[in-house]
Amino acid sequence: MIHKARDLSPDQKTAIESLLGRAIAEDEAISIRTTAGIAAPEWLQASWESARQLGLDNLSPEEIDAEIAAARKARRDRQPVQQ
Repeated sequence: MIHKARDLSPDQKTAIESLLGRAIAEDEAISIRTTAGIAAPEWLQASWESARQLGLDNLSPEEIDAEIAAARKARRDRQPVQQ
C-alpha cells in the first residue's frame, strides 16, 4: 500500500517522521510493508544476552576492532609459527 504524504493526517505524518527520524516532504510517497519476524537461533540469542549482561553491546566500532586485534595477537603469540 502506498500513501501520499500530503494525504496523511497530522498524527500519521508525525508517527512516520518519528520512525524515519526525519521530516517527510509533501510530494513523497510512503510505502509500508510488514514481514514476519525471523527468530535468531537459540545459540545466537544466548550470545547476545551474554554480551548485553557483560556490557559488550555498548562497544564502539573502534573498541570492537581493538578487541579483535588483541585476541588475534594473543592467539598468534600462543602458537609457534610453522614453516
